[in-house]
Amino acid sequence: MGLLKLSALASLVVTSMCSSSFPNVCTTAFVESSLPTPGFFQGLELIAGSVTAQPVTNFTAPPDSTHPGATSRDFCNVTFAYRHVGRSNDRVNLWLYLPNPAQFKNRFLATGGGGLSVTLGARGLSTGLPYGAASITTDAGFGGFDSDLSHVILYGNGAMNYDALIAYSYRAMHEMTVLGKELTRKFYSSSNSTKIYSYFHGCSEGGREGMSQVQKYGTTFDGVSVGSPAIRHPIFHYHGPLTQRKHNYYPSVCELSRITSDAIAFCDPLDGKTDGVVSRTDLCFARFNASSSIGNPFNCSAVPQLGQPSTAGTVSAKAAAVAAETWRGMYDSNNKLIHPFYAPSVEFGDSVTVFNPSTSQLEPFPNPLSPAVVNLLVKEVYSATLPLDEVSPDIIREWVNEAMNKHLSTIFALWPDLTPFKSNGGKMIMWHGEADSMIPAVSSTMYQDKVRKTMYPGLGVQQGYAEMSKWNRLFLVPGGGHCDPGTVDPLGVFKPNSAAWPTEVLRSLMEWVEEGKDFEKLEGIVQEGERKGEKEGICGFPLRPVWGGNTTSGGNGKSKGKGKGKGQQQDDDEEELQCVFDQQSFEFFTPKLDSFLVDAY
Repeated sequence: MGLLKLSALASLVVTSMCSSSFPNVCTTAFVESSLPTPGFFQGLELIAGSVTAQPVTNFTAPPDSTHPGATSRDFCNVTFAYRHVGRSNDRVNLWLYLPNPAQFKNRFLATGGGGLSVTLGARGLSTGLPYGAASITTDAGFGGFDSDLSHVILYGNGAMNYDALIAYSYRAMHEMTVLGKELTRKFYSSSNSTKIYSYFHGCSEGGREGMSQVQKYGTTFDGVSVGSPAIRHPIFHYHGPLTQRKHNYYPSVCELSRITSDAIAFCDPLDGKTDGVVSRTDLCFARFNASSSIGNPFNCSAVPQLGQPSTAGTVSAKAAAVAAETWRGMYDSNNKLIHPFYAPSVEFGDSVTVFNPSTSQLEPFPNPLSPAVVNLLVKEVYSATLPLDEVSPDIIREWVNEAMNKHLSTIFALWPDLTPFKSNGGKMIMWHGEADSMIPAVSSTMYQDKVRKTMYPGLGVQQGYAEMSKWNRLFLVPGGGHCDPGTVDPLGVFKPNSAAWPTEVLRSLMEWVEEGKDFEKLEGIVQEGERKGEKEGICGFPLRPVWGGNTTSGGNGKSKGKGKGKGQQQDDDEEELQCVFDQQSFEFFTPKLDSFLVDAY
C-alpha cells in the first residue's frame, strides 16, 4: 500500500491545529495525515514509511546575505519522499521547515541551490524562518541532499540521463512546489479559501531555478526573488586563460590586482560620490584605460594555494594588454561577439595563474566549472579536465551553439514570454551585483531587455521598462559580488566594501505582493564602513545612479529620490541619489551577440 493510501487512513487521527500544541502536531502521524491525497499529482507516488518529523524549538537562524536572521523560532523539521510511477528504484527526497503555527504567517517559500546542486540544505531552509514561511527544498532524486547533477547526469560516457537533466532543469522544483504547497495548506488546516502566499528565492543556480519556474509554470508563485541567475552556459570562464595565451603573458594575481585597484580608484567618483564603491561600471568600462597602470608598483606576499612566491614589480605593458582584452569580451575569428565580459572594477576571477616549479613559470588555471560543463553537457563524458590547447574562441562558439541546440528547452532558462506569470498577478525582483566575477551583470540585463522587447514591442525603451516595472524589476547592485554584498578575489577571499546590499529583498517582495507596497528603489543596507547599517536606495535597470546632481554621465529622464531609502532622512543635497536613463549605459548593458546566427541573449 502506497503512502498516498496510508495518508487517507492517517487522516482519521483527530488532531486539530486550533486545539493542539506544537509538539502534538509535529508528529509523523500528523504529517502523514497532511500529505497530498492519492492522485493529487498525476504520475507521482509517495513512498510509504518515508515521513520523519522532529520539533525544533528556540532555534536561531544566523543572518545570511539576503535575510536578517531570526531568533526564538520553533519549527517542525520534516522529510518525506516520492517516486515517479513506473520507476521502481526512483526516490526523490523533500525537506521542509514548518514553523510553529503561532509563528506561521501564511507564507510558503521554495528555495534554490547553487553550482550543480538544486539545494542549499538547511542554509536555504532557514531563509523562511524570519518571515514565518514554510520552506522546502529537494534533492531532485540525485541520491541525497549532498549529491548534485554531476553524479547522475550520465549513465556512462555518451549516455545522457535525460530524466536527471530534466529534473535538474525544472521538473524537480515544480514537483517540490506543488507537493509542498498542498502539505503546507493541510498541515496548518487552511481552507481552500485561505490565501497562502507562495514565493521562490534563490541565487546563481538557485536564480536559474527560479527563472525556470517563472518561464514554464507561470501560475505557481505569487512572488519570485532571483539573484545573479545562471540562465546560460558558463563556458565563457575560459576567456581569461585564452587571452593570456594570445598575448603569451601570464600575469600574477598580484599584478592584475594592482590594475583592478587602479580601476576602482579611477571609477569610484564617476557616480558623483567617492565611497570606495564603483556604482557606474558602464562609465568605468568607457573611461578607464588599463595602460594608465603601466609602471605602477605592486608588492604581494606568497600565495601558497597557487604556488606563487612573493612578488614585487611594476605593471607591465603586457599585463595591461591582457586586462584590456579581457574586459572587451570574447570575440570569434571574424571579430564578432561571443560573450561580453566584466567591467574594469571587477576582480579577475577567471584569470588566475599557478606557479609551475619545474619551469619556474606562471601558467594559466582555467575555472574548473567550465571543463565540467563542456564535458558533461556538450561532450557527454565524465572527465574533470579539458586541455587548454584544445580550446579557442571559435571552438567555444561552436560549443555554445551546440549547447543551445541541445539544451535550450532544459538547462537554459532564456524563454522571454512571461505572460502567464504576469497575467496571474506574479511579481518578480531580479538582483545582480555589478562586481559579480562569476556571472557578469550583463547576463541579466540582456535577458531582461529581451523580455521587454518580447512583451512590449510597441513601446520605446523607457516606456517599455516603465510598464514592465509594474510586475518585473531588475536591480544592479553597485559593488555587489556573486550572491554576496562584497566581492571575492581570485583566491576566494571575501572582501567586504561599503556598498549597500539588498539584505531583505524577500521582505520587499512580500510587501509588494501582499500589501501592494510599491517602491521606486530597492532598499539596500550599507554593509561596512562609517555608514554601516544605514539604508540606501538601489536603482532599477535601465536607470543608473548619479549622486548629488552630477549629470556628467550624459543621462536624462531623471528619477529623483533620497538615497538612504525608507526610514532615513537626508538633509545634505550632495547625498541625493538620482536614477537616470543613459543611452550609452543602456547600450553597454545590452550588447548584440552577433557571433551567432540564432537570437542569443
